[in-house]
Amino acid sequence: MRNIRNLFLISLVAILVASCGTEKEYVLLNDLNVDTTYTLPRIQQLHIKRGDELRIVVTHELPQLAAMFNNKINSIENGESLTNYIVNDNGYINFPHIDTVKVEGLTCSEVEQLLSKRIAEEGLAIGTTVSVKITNFKVTVIGESATGVYEFDDEIVTLFDLVAKANLAQGSGGGYGGIGIRRDKILVMRDVNGELQSQFVSLLTKDIFYSPYYYLQQNDIVYVWPSKTTIRGSNRIVDFWLSRLSIVTSAISITTLIITLFAKKNQ
Repeated sequence: MRNIRNLFLISLVAILVASCGTEKEYVLLNDLNVDTTYTLPRIQQLHIKRGDELRIVVTHELPQLAAMFNNKINSIENGESLTNYIVNDNGYINFPHIDTVKVEGLTCSEVEQLLSKRIAEEGLAIGTTVSVKITNFKVTVIGESATGVYEFDDEIVTLFDLVAKANLAQGSGGGYGGIGIRRDKILVMRDVNGELQSQFVSLLTKDIFYSPYYYLQQNDIVYVWPSKTTIRGSNRIVDFWLSRLSIVTSAISITTLIITLFAKKNQ
């Protein structure tokens, strides 16, 4: 009788363990060794794309020369501020006293050098310093959680910056079976020269640091994949019967085991 009871308890524990998630399915970067030093890939500078908004500031030792290029508008709330330059569908911006300048595909530092050189070549000013920054850096999140558009002031944005800002790691979701999102299957989609490129990344392993999608780019789209439990839960009838089928199957298995043991004992 004691053996039957022990087997019953073992079977019950096995059922409970099977229904629970493992550490590898929930804990972010669970294979990261804190005693190991990892060499991260070099940060890639952003390349300007069509539709980007650029904040361009020209400085010179003579303020009146710099003022020729800094388009200013009056803002009641913030006082005087600079206008942004929008990269048009052909990849150009209209810059004061220089007309159109091709900036698509260039980095901000390359545009800084280009504009400073053009200003000097046009004989407008020599020795100017130009600062260029993308001001509409945004990432769109769609899917199971945190759907929305997230803007960043910095041009160096990692996937974990987005995780923190969009609160993607919160809730009971995770891994392969948790309610909510799959942390091992997040899709990042990116426009590269007019072509859509994408890759699945996992928040559960240190390999994410070596993914070309670890550093996000402007206008990236991130799809948060739902967990299997969430997919089943979207249909309450199916989820209802699956859960009860699991209970019935487990009960039948245990009952069969007990009957078999009793039969052997009575032989």
